[in-house]
Amino acid sequence: MISMRIMTGAYLFNDNKLLMLKRSTERALASNLWTGIGGHVEANEHNSPEESCLREILEETGIRRNEIERLKLRYILIRRSKNEIRQHYIYFGNTSMEWSCLID
Repeated sequence: MISMRIMTGAYLFNDNKLLMLKRSTERALASNLWTGIGGHVEANEHNSPEESCLREILEETGIRRNEIERLKLRYILIRRSKNEIRQHYIYFGNTSMEWSCLID
């Protein structure tokens, strides 16, 4: 039986800066690498991946919906991995929020 996994991702810009997060070294996939903001869509969010994306942004960065401008769906990636279909909604947006740049 094939299952479905729905995920969202976000890339937030402030002028010419892009907010990236570093994944934990304990993650199985892409551990210790820089990535955008994102995660899995909860069961009650299946009809609104944008709401899921906004929740992930808040959880991972503390940036609220009213601090994000022009959040737009840019890509939908669909791929099969073994017995699972993965659908990934990718959003781009802007924020005037300042953040620190940490370099490893």
